[in-house]
Amino acid sequence: MDLWAADAPWQAAASRVTVFKLYGEWVDQAGPAVLRAAVEGIRARGMVLGVEAGPLDPADGCGTDVEGFAGSGSGRRLAQKIRDAGGVLQVIALDEPWYFGHVYDGPNACRWPVGRIARGVARFVAQVREEFPWVAVGDIEPTPLPVQTDHLAEWMGAYREAVGEPMAFLHLDLDWSRSNWSQMALQVEAAGDRLGVPVGIIYTGGGAPSDEQWLGLAGQRALDHEERDGGQPAHVVFQSWNDKPDRVLPENDQGTFTSLIGRYFDDRDSLGIQDATGNLALRRPASATASLAGSGPRKAVDGDPETSWNAGVGPEAYIQIDLGRRVRIGSVRLYVGQSPPGRTVHRLLGSASPGSPPLLLAELTGRTADYDVLQVMGREAWPGIRYLRIVTIESPSWVAWREIEVVAR
Repeated sequence: MDLWAADAPWQAAASRVTVFKLYGEWVDQAGPAVLRAAVEGIRARGMVLGVEAGPLDPADGCGTDVEGFAGSGSGRRLAQKIRDAGGVLQVIALDEPWYFGHVYDGPNACRWPVGRIARGVARFVAQVREEFPWVAVGDIEPTPLPVQTDHLAEWMGAYREAVGEPMAFLHLDLDWSRSNWSQMALQVEAAGDRLGVPVGIIYTGGGAPSDEQWLGLAGQRALDHEERDGGQPAHVVFQSWNDKPDRVLPENDQGTFTSLIGRYFDDRDSLGIQDATGNLALRRPASATASLAGSGPRKAVDGDPETSWNAGVGPEAYIQIDLGRRVRIGSVRLYVGQSPPGRTVHRLLGSASPGSPPLLLAELTGRTADYDVLQVMGREAWPGIRYLRIVTIESPSWVAWREIEVVAR
């Protein structure tokens, strides 16, 4: 709530924000005074007020406690609360109704036809427009497998047919672990252009363990898509449902959420992964015994634990990193990529030059699971190491690492 103080230290970042989106759950739970403060703060900064809401009604024994199924009447209820607080609701972002109504196959899954979901959304839109006839309604959808571009194009068409107008936007909640996430975003952007739907991207740092890493990953993904691959999202959304970042203010602190907005627009040289940890493996040349297509060894040293090197085969397999020079290793952190969990044996080997025999530095034995982090502390007896090799001897999974970090003494 400190965001809404008159002198809150995010003046430059706030000037870049067009829409400030509130979660529907937050609006439901907020007391009148708190909601009014937010509404007035958003208006004072010239921003448009939006909410994110699940539009579908649970039915036929499905949809209960499933994302996207807050009920068709939830939009009218949220609109009334905002109106009573003195606000004007101008944007609604639907909370992934197509995916959770059609694709999702977990507990209480519906697996409805696309047309049925579109008709349910149309009922939601009609009820909201009884309160705010001009509200713009767009959608958010995730992209895990098996989601493909043509599926989202079909959904955009079904929405237009049911509601009588195109979506105001489609915002992608991208699956960063897909090796082709950026190419898929490009394809959806092109499909949106054909169908008259602006396509945007929610840039996040996923499950990164610190504020700085989360913000760095979110910024790096923006750089990779827009500057490396030529992406041109119509909208850019900064949003987090993760543990990080913990702070929003002040904007001149590079560990805060509002600093990310400023860097994206005004200081792109500082955007992206900035190595503040002294990780010697970051973006260093890497090789491996084998690699699954799209999951080469560089994925284990790109600074992104959502991506991974995957050998595409089980043990025995290894990855090797060239640190560029001989170093005295202080620690090695290994981010596990493994499914299913189970007993594993990994050996850490090091050598000083291409022709020198590798030295066994450590052996790690135990039960591990995906996203575990294994740490090996350097020892005085270790010589200077240039080439670091991690060999997996035993595992119930294909051999993979999400990230490998090396810090010198």
